[in-house]
Amino acid sequence: MKKLLFAIILFTIMAGSPAEAASHTETLLQQLQKSTHDGYRYHSHEIAQMNQSKMKEVVVLFNRDTKTNMADDYLIKTYEWKNGKWNVIYKREYLEVMKMKFLTSGKLGGYDKVVLGKYHGIDTENIMAPITIGSPDGNKIRLLASSPVDYFGNAIIKNDTLYVMRRSIVMHQLKMKNGKLVRVGDGTGKDDRYVAGNPKYWVGVKGQQLLGPTKITMKVGEKIGVGRYDASVKGDYLYTPYAFLKKNAVIEWDERRLGFIAKQKGTATIELDAEVRFEKPDVFHAGNIKIQVTVE
Repeated sequence: MKKLLFAIILFTIMAGSPAEAASHTETLLQQLQKSTHDGYRYHSHEIAQMNQSKMKEVVVLFNRDTKTNMADDYLIKTYEWKNGKWNVIYKREYLEVMKMKFLTSGKLGGYDKVVLGKYHGIDTENIMAPITIGSPDGNKIRLLASSPVDYFGNAIIKNDTLYVMRRSIVMHQLKMKNGKLVRVGDGTGKDDRYVAGNPKYWVGVKGQQLLGPTKITMKVGEKIGVGRYDASVKGDYLYTPYAFLKKNAVIEWDERRLGFIAKQKGTATIELDAEVRFEKPDVFHAGNIKIQVTVE
């Protein structure tokens, strides 16, 4: 595997008006996409209101190919516009990490936070720890926490809460308290449905059974959610969605919208396989299900 070195650069956009700020942001991104910085190239970005500045910040992810077979290293840099120039006010390096990417951003503790996933393991989607960047008080931007590690990890910020998930099953809930990101509880089936937006169609695990419709007729833009079946269900669940492994023009999994999204008219098949762990280390197979989907 090629070694990639990523840099995350946080720019504070200072401008006289929202329109001017948007123009400055767009110009900045265009410049970054066309240029290289010490070998780094633009990869992706997030825009968030992370402190008390009048304009939003832009978090940019760059990568550099070092052409080796070692594990990847990552570097986070925070740049702030001050006295007419960009200043590095924060940086942090992560060594021997398999992969890093943006997971979510949103208001958490009064100001927006940006969350990235740090992945380990042979399968780069296997073991993930969310890294949360932001300001606890609206002033200095810094690393707030590396949250609990989990398999096939994901995360979303919603209603002032950071939900850390196993794919789309909520495992932990975290909030900002006294300037720190702290765990405030575990997830239930109710949380699974809430973070997914309470979709009309649902497939889930109940006890040692994987339950849901085997045929669904839906419209373009609608979603099929996956999680625990009953609102009160707790437990250590893991499901394998075989449909994730290949592209399908009709219906696709959206990790940030937490569901299978109907993309265009046609038919498709979703296949799910689930496991449940009631008491570690015993793992029980919860069956599989095939869903024939028609998008009208």
